[in-house]
Amino acid sequence: MPANRLRKSLTATILVPSILVGTATVALLWEFHSQMSETGWVEHTDRVELLAETAKTEFLSAQDALRGFLISSSPADRDSVQEHWNASRRIIKQLVALVADNPGEEERLTSLNDLENQWLEAASAADSASADADKRELAQRAAAIGSKALAQFDTVSGAEEELRIARDSRRDLQYRVALWGIPIAALILIIGLTSTAWREIRRASHIFATALNDAEQANQTKTNFLAVISHELRNPLNSILLWCNALLSSGTLEGRIEQGMSAIFRAAKAQAQLIEDLLDISRIESGQMRFDVQPISPAEVVRAAVDSMIPAAEAKSITVQTVIDPRASMIVGDSHRLQQAVWNLLSNAIKFTPRDGKVQVRLERINSHLEIVVADNGQGIDQRALENVFDRFWQASRESGDRGLGLGLSIVKHIVNLHGGTVIAHSDGPGKGSIFVIRLPVPVTTAGLESTPRRHPTVSPVAQGARLQRLDGISVLAVDDDAATLQGLRSLLTSLGASCKESCTVEDAIATLAEKHPDVLISDLGMPGRDGYSLIREIREKEKASAASAHLAAIALTAYGRVEDKVEILAAGFDGHVVKPVDPAELAAVIKRLVEAGRSGNYKPTPS
Repeated sequence: MPANRLRKSLTATILVPSILVGTATVALLWEFHSQMSETGWVEHTDRVELLAETAKTEFLSAQDALRGFLISSSPADRDSVQEHWNASRRIIKQLVALVADNPGEEERLTSLNDLENQWLEAASAADSASADADKRELAQRAAAIGSKALAQFDTVSGAEEELRIARDSRRDLQYRVALWGIPIAALILIIGLTSTAWREIRRASHIFATALNDAEQANQTKTNFLAVISHELRNPLNSILLWCNALLSSGTLEGRIEQGMSAIFRAAKAQAQLIEDLLDISRIESGQMRFDVQPISPAEVVRAAVDSMIPAAEAKSITVQTVIDPRASMIVGDSHRLQQAVWNLLSNAIKFTPRDGKVQVRLERINSHLEIVVADNGQGIDQRALENVFDRFWQASRESGDRGLGLGLSIVKHIVNLHGGTVIAHSDGPGKGSIFVIRLPVPVTTAGLESTPRRHPTVSPVAQGARLQRLDGISVLAVDDDAATLQGLRSLLTSLGASCKESCTVEDAIATLAEKHPDVLISDLGMPGRDGYSLIREIREKEKASAASAHLAAIALTAYGRVEDKVEILAAGFDGHVVKPVDPAELAAVIKRLVEAGRSGNYKPTPS
């Protein structure tokens, strides 16, 4: 697993430098201890030499006192001999204790101690009444022993001096090793740490890049999966909605049949909206929700959203009131997405408001921002749940029979945030209605430029929804491999006054075009064998080859609604596209626009 490999890599990155630093610390402590030990030994040697010289001096003083006694026979000189000899003996005892760890020095000091004892025995034989000849012999014998003792003193001092010199040399060597070794060791440590860290960082970067690539592939796979699923769901919904529209607009349905058909139509529309919500959430998660940002009129956005919800409100006998502030100035944003946000709020308000209820949509200019308020007197929201209403998959009380996926308000919040605004919810509790407020900033470049006199907001009448445009005198060629979709399209188009021919394959469509040139082509994209892209490319190539051939307006019907799909459709040569399930008003408007533009000569075909 990438996570485990990354964890192991980071552990090695931390553990290896820790071991190296620990080793360097132990080495430094050992070197410090060695330096302290050598310094102590040098001081010890200096002390032994000093004491040896002191003992020698005392012994020399004892010899001088003996010579003085032999000359003067003074009792004071004899006492002085004993005093200096005792002092020398005490010092030698101290030396023996100091060199206890050095057998050679200890042996030399023992020999020296014996020589001093022999000297003292010889000196003790001196007497003031002795003859001069005896005194001279005594002095010679004492001097001989003293010379040996002094030579032994020199041997002891020389040995200590050699030891001190050796220890000084060792200490100097350690100083030099420390002086050069520690920086070199530190440099090696730094190089080792840097190399290890760099190697682990590169390894971790590779693991992270692999994990990121896997995540991107998984995200792309999810996006493709949702696109395919939405395509497969939209295709049957397209047939359902086409037939529902055709049958409902025919005026031939009555009673329970019309009610049932209306229920099917509403359910199919709800299903289509659920698909759109899922795709929007996917776009939000992947950061692919795109905005067509341009100056827009918030009043038009609000009116369009309200108009689209009038049929749903009328079905429940709900009164929808629209209040538009004339001071509501232009803002910058995506009118489609902003209308979607208002539509979601209004849809929820109508959904959770009982029959004969009231919903108010209000647009107001408040200082430097605009407020779009959607208020209802419906079932309300528990105040404890207000902070969660914009969370994904949050749903109102399960007692409500009309529930969705709980994505609408989350999408509203994201759209409003991308416009630089905020959205809040308020309710006094269950059964007391709810209020949703969208706050949008007014651009600084337009704030204060309008000189509209101050007027109170007025209640404007609500339109009865978008009306289907008539297509009288327009001929259409519809191409789709699904017979039910073709029949639904034909029924819808003929009910609007258009004449329609159908083709189930690209080859059949090419043959039909060779016989008669229609005003507009409506083609599905995903067909077995040759698809809609192949059809439009052949048509455009024939138009280029024949300069006299008029440009055929072409509309693509597709269940894929991503931006990249739209770009591919237009690049292939289509002049427009309508996403399944088809909205009759949208399809009629696109057909009308393309045909009128072609007849007036103002249409500029899309370069392929």
